Amino acid sequence: MPSSSSTPSAVRCSECMRSSHCLLGQLPEPAFQQWLPHIRERGLAKGQKLQAQGCVAHEFQVIKIGFVLAIRRGGDGVQRPVALFGNGHALGSPGWLQQPSAMHFEALGPGRICCVDIATITRRGLVDAAFVRALATSYTCNNALLAEWAYIVRIPGVLRQLAATLMQLAALQSSLLVRLPSQGALAALLATTRETIARSLVRLVQLGALERPDRWHCVLQPAVLLRISGGGVKDLEYQGMGG
Repeated sequence: MPSSSSTPSAVRCSECMRSSHCLLGQLPEPAFQQWLPHIRERGLAKGQKLQAQGCVAHEFQVIKIGFVLAIRRGGDGVQRPVALFGNGHALGSPGWLQQPSAMHFEALGPGRICCVDIATITRRGLVDAAFVRALATSYTCNNALLAEWAYIVRIPGVLRQLAATLMQLAALQSSLLVRLPSQGALAALLATTRETIARSLVRLVQLGALERPDRWHCVLQPAVLLRISGGGVKDLEYQGMGG
């Protein structure tokens, strides 16, 4: 979707530290140079809608910085969060086949996203074998991520779920210094309450699983988080933190 903050990415792409995680950045150099004039980078605002379930995407988007919430509307008409996507993940893959999106995608906060117009790229004949291979790899990674989130919500106990979620956020950001989504977003994703998320974060600090330099960030201790998420620490839950 066009934006006044949209800018060409010719310089930004060549200097982007996340290019090794980006489908577009992994294209062979000759193909990448052909795509480059058509890539635009935009800022994201909290709550911004990026793709709509049931609609064919006109843009192919790659998350550069930030979190995007994947939301699925079920047969009962209720929309429920199902996953978080992060740096380097691609949105809009079904659009290349003129197929509707299976989910809504919504930005959880400020960030950056790189976009290409699907019709323009198709018209210029830039969808070659190299891109199709990269797209298939990206699609496989997204499916694996969805499977991981499905696994996390099946872990018994909110504290263990949150420990596994924090490790997943570290993987999405490629860092043990993690910027947290809002407690409301985490609560919606794990089907619990903001109060339970807040208490669980305090408990994880007490267990030595993380440090909180400020309200939006935490420094993770992966060995401790892995023990907790796997049930290796006893007496984790207390009244009001079950789930």
